[in-house]
Amino acid sequence: MIWIAYLIGTFYLLGGLAALHQARMNLFMDKALAAISLAPTPREDRIVAIWMFAASVLTILSGAALLIRSRWAVAAFGLCWAAQAIYLLWATRTRDYGKPATINAFVIYTLASLVVVWMERTALLR
Repeated sequence: MIWIAYLIGTFYLLGGLAALHQARMNLFMDKALAAISLAPTPREDRIVAIWMFAASVLTILSGAALLIRSRWAVAAFGLCWAAQAIYLLWATRTRDYGKPATINAFVIYTLASLVVVWMERTALLR
């Protein structure tokens, strides 16, 4: 069963790194667009940029904690899950971000978080 921890941890570590790269590119594009249009970046776009950085760092942290089979993985997954839930609530009310892919990713992360809690309860994490 330890291989599940390694598989999930690797997936979220690499996914978090990819999301961090995407967040950097998003920030670059926002700055370039603001410079070209001579208008500041809209408030909602700045919130999305901040959330992308925070979510990617939390995803990296949760994946790394699970890779080393630390009990801190439960807290990292819980914190990242809560951040995603808050963002989805905000995004579905203020933007058109209730896309099925985004919600499906949240559901999958929820399932992964439950697996991590189960691993901690069965002493697979140290």
